[in-house]
Amino acid sequence: MSAFKAEVVRVKLEPHPNADRLELAKVRGWQCCVVKGQFQEGGLAVYIPVDAVLPDALIESLGIRKNYRKRLRTIKLRGLVSQGLLICAGQDNVEGQDVTEALGITKYDPPIPVHMAGPVRSEHARFQKYTDIENWKNFPDLFRPGEEVVVTEKVHGTNFRAAKLDGELHVGSHRLSLVEDPANLYWRAAVLLGLKERLAEGELLYGEVYGHGVQDLAYGKKPGQIAVIVFDIIRDNRYLDYAAFAGRLAEAGWQHLTAPILYRGPWTPDIPKLACGQSVLCPGQIREGVVIRPASERFDPRTGRVILKGLNDDYLLRTDATEHH
Repeated sequence: MSAFKAEVVRVKLEPHPNADRLELAKVRGWQCCVVKGQFQEGGLAVYIPVDAVLPDALIESLGIRKNYRKRLRTIKLRGLVSQGLLICAGQDNVEGQDVTEALGITKYDPPIPVHMAGPVRSEHARFQKYTDIENWKNFPDLFRPGEEVVVTEKVHGTNFRAAKLDGELHVGSHRLSLVEDPANLYWRAAVLLGLKERLAEGELLYGEVYGHGVQDLAYGKKPGQIAVIVFDIIRDNRYLDYAAFAGRLAEAGWQHLTAPILYRGPWTPDIPKLACGQSVLCPGQIREGVVIRPASERFDPRTGRVILKGLNDDYLLRTDATEHH
């Protein structure tokens, strides 16, 4: 279930403290810089989110060719972060309308580099892909006041999954199931974890492979070095609550391979601010962000599984970034 869409929204405006000709438009948890006077408080507009790929005709009609690079990105305008693009709504548009397809907008899909690719095998019906984690800014009210949550560091690597199904180990990336190959990045991770011996029948494990050459952030690893963190396990067709998850890691000897816990306690609206700062996993390196989950698994009709991410603005603004998956 994905919240990615270009949507007709009501505009809420605030002054830009550093620019007389700009205003700040607020959409759910997002902030977007707009030209002063272009929109009216409470009026309708179309909000296009970050990572949107725009068709050439729309780029030309908006006159943004000079500043557009493959997709919409997080930028800074006069010292403040601006995420996404706000454009005028049509006369027939109504609040909440999804205009993604009508505008020809798609979501950016990063290419798969050679070192992450490999021969693909047919996917087992129970080799489930990992949850698409939504940004908290799309659902700022998803967590209940005072609900116990676990906040962990989000590590910038590539999503890894593995499962023991019908006595056979299956390994893959987020999208692909891969033929066993000792040189393949994901199978190297499986060997590091000893999954052939340690993964139980019917169990699905999800983690992140990171290190030198995986993404632009190396987490102190030298050339050729990779590492893995484990962040979720499915057993009996459901994700384990965090306490059971931690217990399973200890049982398998993986307790040192979890993402650093930054906070555990009652939910407050200030928790997403933990996305900022330096990495705990590798001090001195920028933190990608955080993952926020309830201590006890639950579902919500808006998102499916309740789990959100918050990203560090400095991470989003860095140069020479990679987003390989």
